[in-house]
Amino acid sequence: MRNRSANRATLCTAVALLIFSLSAVALGAPRATLGDRAHARTSANSSPIPGVLGVDHFGITVPNVAQARDWFVNVLGCVAPLQFGPIFDPNGSLMRRLVGVHPRAVIDQIAELRCGTGSSIELFQYTAPHQDQTWAKNSDFAGHHVALYVTDIGQAVAYLEHQPGVQQFLGPFPVTDGPAAGQTINYFKTFFGLYIELISYPNGMAYETTATTRLWNPADVGATPWTTGLPGLLGVDHFGMTVPDIAKARAWLESTLGCSAPLNFGPIFDPVGDLMTQLVDVNPRAVIRHISELRCGANGANIELFQYSSPDQDKRTPLNSDWAGNHFAVYVTNIDTAAAAMTGRGARPFVGPFPVTGGPAAGQSINYYLPPLGHYLELISYPNGMAYEATAPIPLWSPRKPGG
Repeated sequence: MRNRSANRATLCTAVALLIFSLSAVALGAPRATLGDRAHARTSANSSPIPGVLGVDHFGITVPNVAQARDWFVNVLGCVAPLQFGPIFDPNGSLMRRLVGVHPRAVIDQIAELRCGTGSSIELFQYTAPHQDQTWAKNSDFAGHHVALYVTDIGQAVAYLEHQPGVQQFLGPFPVTDGPAAGQTINYFKTFFGLYIELISYPNGMAYETTATTRLWNPADVGATPWTTGLPGLLGVDHFGMTVPDIAKARAWLESTLGCSAPLNFGPIFDPVGDLMTQLVDVNPRAVIRHISELRCGANGANIELFQYSSPDQDKRTPLNSDWAGNHFAVYVTNIDTAAAAMTGRGARPFVGPFPVTGGPAAGQSINYYLPPLGHYLELISYPNGMAYEATAPIPLWSPRKPGG
């Protein structure tokens, strides 16, 4: 096993050098079109919505919440202090107006998990007419992943590659050139369709030497590894999303949520081999044209945007009830004020702000949107906490209490 790991590390180092050399020669950085520049100018005229504290959680639809939750708890060492449901409207149109799904769709259960210190992971199980039960590849417009920061990626990979219910891809993979140099990654795929990335950059990344804003890291708020589950887990580092137009998506996040994008790089591809399949489970001729990583607010996981081209790319936006459904939730201090400021921002609004007044999630208010990213956005606020906190030994992490 030690020899196999050593060979893998040697291969990854060689491939890392090759892929970034190929990218630099074969493709240049993405060029902004006239439309992109016009969009950026328009967005720059508007101030960000008020009260954004950071990313609160990432929502993911899974086939079976209980099985997915147990995997996070038993394998990664996460805790699940908040669980509730079902949610449905047997006769009206609330589900369509609230979260954009079929009126007869049922949210069977929601489980929200804390995995270390940082933004939470929210699991949904839906029953819905015409539910699309296919999972998204990283190169699809619905593509998404959750990246977990670990202190020692070799130790973490050695643990996770032997756990049930997970498929490992090529890694640990060190990035040795460009602005992202200093990070090492390894992708995995869970049995419920979610891609998990392990990431570590204990000495920082190259971009930090000139950046005025640094990406968020769980260590920023004093995170220390939990003693059970994935070794060295500090928390969620970022949430990755594939978008149709990265320049437009980045400009929208900057102008609307006040995000900043200190890390930009790409393209990444392999013109003749199968590296892209081995590394991130996409078509071997897929090209990551650009990656932008954004910090949104003072505390909370980063947002990582991908723009792919791929021969088999699925360009559909999934419903929240589909197995590829996902959203990211941003905490705001006053949801009424923030929702009012969302008017005219180019995002389709759903009904809200919607207060939750009963059950363990009582105390939160939410509002969903579909911005020009192909992924849903939720604004959330719970300034006085939620009902479950009265009995939970370990509450969910929140940008409003970043050291907690």
